[in-house]
Amino acid sequence: MKKTFNSKKIYAIAIVLLIVSITVFFVGCKSKQIQVNEVDGVDASLGEKAYGYLQTLAGEELQNRTLGTQGELGAAKYISGLMTDWGYASEYFSEDGLGLQEFKTSFKRFDGEEINGALAHNVIFSKKSGEENSKGEIILACGYDNLYSEKADISGNLWNVDGSYESGSSVAVMLTLAETLKDKSCDYDLTFAFFSGSCYGWKGAMDYVENLDRAQLDKIALVVNFAMLGGGDNWYIYSGESKNSYGSYLNACGGDHVTAVPKDRNIGQFVLTSDAIYNYANIGMLSNQYFFDVKKIPTANFLSLNWEINDNPLFSEMKGKDNIYHTKNDTLQNLIERKGEDGVKAQLFEVVKTTLTALDSSNKETLEVVLDTAKSQLPGGGAQNGQSATFANFIIKIVVIAILIAISFAIRANLSKNMDKYIKAKKAKEGNNGDAQEEKKPFEDAQIDATDAQETPKTQKNTENKRDDDPFV
Repeated sequence: MKKTFNSKKIYAIAIVLLIVSITVFFVGCKSKQIQVNEVDGVDASLGEKAYGYLQTLAGEELQNRTLGTQGELGAAKYISGLMTDWGYASEYFSEDGLGLQEFKTSFKRFDGEEINGALAHNVIFSKKSGEENSKGEIILACGYDNLYSEKADISGNLWNVDGSYESGSSVAVMLTLAETLKDKSCDYDLTFAFFSGSCYGWKGAMDYVENLDRAQLDKIALVVNFAMLGGGDNWYIYSGESKNSYGSYLNACGGDHVTAVPKDRNIGQFVLTSDAIYNYANIGMLSNQYFFDVKKIPTANFLSLNWEINDNPLFSEMKGKDNIYHTKNDTLQNLIERKGEDGVKAQLFEVVKTTLTALDSSNKETLEVVLDTAKSQLPGGGAQNGQSATFANFIIKIVVIAILIAISFAIRANLSKNMDKYIKAKKAKEGNNGDAQEEKKPFEDAQIDATDAQETPKTQKNTENKRDDDPFV
């Protein structure tokens, strides 16, 4: 009976291990709920502050921030002045001010006019870590230009849009963050990057990234980009096509205010650059952080719209409303009419609060953990298609389950085979021991006559010619 017990025990253990393996696999595929601490002193007044900056950017002096115009330079100098006053440093400078990274670019306006060699300005400021050895660099980024000087018709009339949705709200959030963080320390170097040329293919971000060497790129732990805020039904944190720990952390910092990025969002099938990670794009990818993505740097894009509406191939902003992105209707007045001042302020505040929570010292250990693993969770390289990215985890689960099931059948078949051998051996042993009261004599079966043969018990017929039961073998 010892062999029987051992076989059953092995089989039971194998089944238990199989169940545990499947359970652990599925649990492992789900990120644990990340806990974050609330930050003291973060209240609705920061939403008011951000809204104040938005009003300034939409005002007469700064409403024209179009690439290739004096208005763009004026906006750059305004941002530079604030960042300098708050004590931030910069390795970039020009005759127009500290923090201005000049570059030249070419692009095509919406009316078809080709612009070559236009002078543009990124505004870059930084703050070193409070630690002796920085854990890396976190870049907070946005575009600040708009389409104010785009021509609205063949008569040459301009759009005259202040770009509050496309860039103004993002700049307002960045300025609020910079003012709030100026006296706070962080384990990471903080860089505030205000990029020009965002309305024409993120020219400023592309130039900035192209001028970083590999060592500088490797130092970057995370890029958080702000785009199209204050003008959508919901706001999202897009951190890539696959779930990752730092994306889960940022969403945890946002709490119930952040809407989960839907899995069935529309995907446009086109490649932006030759070194693209994916051979498709969606609106979550399309902003300044894109050029960091292709350099294998973890990024997150904060944006507001309504991803659940499928009216537009890429996105829709608000239910029952026409889109204002990249149109002559992108004005602060339109945002107010759609969401109300309180609605705009609330969304700006939520974005500011989420970012401050993520960077706060009370959550620094969690931030360090998620950023330590961030680069290992990026796509492995080579363009991936939409189906493989969307269903990658599902396919992996199916394959692993199939392997585990195959292993279970193999274990069962092996146990069954061993059990058959055991049963045969047991019968042989019992045959050798015999029954003391019904002991067979040599060749006893051969003496049975024909009449008796018809009455032979079935069990005897089934065993009389089996070699394993022959006592003389």
